[in-house]
Order: sequence, then C-alpha cells, then structure tokens
Amino acid sequence: MSVELSLTSTFEKSIKKLPPDRQKGVKSKLSLFLQNPKTNSLRYRVLEPFDDIFIINGKGGDRIILKRISDKEYEVLDVGPHDNVYRRWNRRSLAPA
Repeated sequence: MSVELSLTSTFEKSIKKLPPDRQKGVKSKLSLFLQNPKTNSLRYRVLEPFDDIFIINGKGGDRIILKRISDKEYEVLDVGPHDNVYRRWNRRSLAPA
C-alpha cells in the first residue's frame, strides 16, 4: 500500500535545521513510508492524545510527525530530535481549544 505526502512549511523549516546526514535520513524514512507506512522499522504509531496525528522514527533519534488526511494521504507536520518534538507537541495538546 503506497501513500501520498504533502510537506508543510513548518516541516520544511524544521528539516533545514538538521545536519545534512540527518536530513538525508529523514528523506530516506519518508521514502520508505511512501512505499509501506506499516514497515516495522518506522514504528508508525498514534501521537496521543491526538486521533489523527502519527509519529514515525527518523534517523538518530529524530521523530517525524504526520497528520492523516485519509487512508492514503498524509501531511508531514514536523521533524526533529525526540525530546524537542515531544515537548512541542505536548504543549499543543495542553493548549486550550
């Protein structure tokens, strides 16, 4: 099962902050995700407490945040080191609606 990805401006800014080797690793993981989102090495899982936001593992502890639009379409929202990404997205879950 293949999927389509669209990149957000936030993701574009975040990936530029990574060193070139990690940028390459993120692109490689996204390519793998395009081919088969359920590949074990990606550890595709929901980012709680969200229902439509998912996370996959990048290279060297990086995490890639995705929003599911449909079964075959995702937006790539964010990328960065494990702690930074979880910190940013935890704050969003605590923000008042």
